[in-house]
Amino acid sequence: MATRKGPIRRRKQKSQMAGFVVLGISILGAAFLLSRANSARLEAEMVTNTPVVGQFDTIRVPVPVEPVAAGTKLRDVKFRTVSFPKHQVPQGAVSDLTPLLDAVAVAPLPADLPLFRKNVSLNGGASNPVIERIPDGMRAMTIRVDATSAVEGWAGSGAVVDVLLAEKDRTSVVAEKVKILSAERSVSPVQGVDSPNVPSTVTLLVTQEQCLAINTAIPLGKIAFALRSTQDGGNWGRTEFSATHLKGGGVPMRRQSEVRGYVTIKGKEDQSFALTDGKWTSTEVIPEGFLASEKERILPSQGD
Repeated sequence: MATRKGPIRRRKQKSQMAGFVVLGISILGAAFLLSRANSARLEAEMVTNTPVVGQFDTIRVPVPVEPVAAGTKLRDVKFRTVSFPKHQVPQGAVSDLTPLLDAVAVAPLPADLPLFRKNVSLNGGASNPVIERIPDGMRAMTIRVDATSAVEGWAGSGAVVDVLLAEKDRTSVVAEKVKILSAERSVSPVQGVDSPNVPSTVTLLVTQEQCLAINTAIPLGKIAFALRSTQDGGNWGRTEFSATHLKGGGVPMRRQSEVRGYVTIKGKEDQSFALTDGKWTSTEVIPEGFLASEKERILPSQGD
C-alpha cells in the first residue's frame, strides 16, 4: 500500500506546482497590461492638458514718422508701417494710403499713430486747413487785431470770443460765440505757453448775418474781443452800454441795496450786521443813518 501512494502523491504535487506557476505568470501578465494601460491614460491626459496659446491676426497700418502739420499733402509725408493686432486697430483707421496720396491733412497728425479718413480731404479745391473747418452755411472772415483786441494773444486759434464794437460814446455786442479758426495764419491752438504771440490778424468762423454785422461795424469804431470760457454758453444780459449809463441816465443801473437795519452783538469781540435785501450781512462800518448814539440796536450775546 505504501509503495502505491508514493507516486500518486508526487504526481499531485507536480500538478499543484504547475498550477501555481501558471497562476503567477497570469498575475504578472495582468499587472504588466494594467501598467501599460495606466501609462497610456496618463500620456493621453498630459497631451489633453497641454495649454494652447492663441495667435491674433495682425494688420499692418501706416503711421507718420514725424508730426504732420495741417495743410500738408500726404504725398509729402514720410510713413512707416506698424503691425497692430486686428482687434486693437481703431475703427476708421487707414490701412492703405494709395487712394489718399493726393489728400491734404486738415488737422495736425501725431507721429506713430494711425491715420483716420476724417483727418484728410481729397477735395481738389481744399488745399488748406481753414477751408475744411467751414461747415455748410457758415463763412470765414479775417479782421485786424492788436494786443488789446486779441486779449494779449490768448484769443488764438480754437478760442471762442464775443465781438464788440467800441465807439466814442458806446460799446455794443456785435456777435456772440464766435470761434477763431486761425491766428496769424496758424491753426495751432494756444497751449502750454506763458506768453503767447500777439497776432496781427485772426480768421473768424461766423454765420452770414454775423459776417455782415462785423463788416458793418469795422468802419464805425474799434473792434475788440471778449474771451469766453469753453464751458460758457450763456448770452449777454445787456448788448449795449453808453456814456449816458455811466452818468446815471438812460436805462437804470442795478439798484443799490438799501440798509434797513443794523445790529451789534456784544461779546469778547463785537460783531456788527446790516440788514440788506432781507439778509443780515457782516459789516465793519456803521451804515449812514444808523448812528450808535441814536439808532444802533445793541443786543447782548448769549454768553453774557
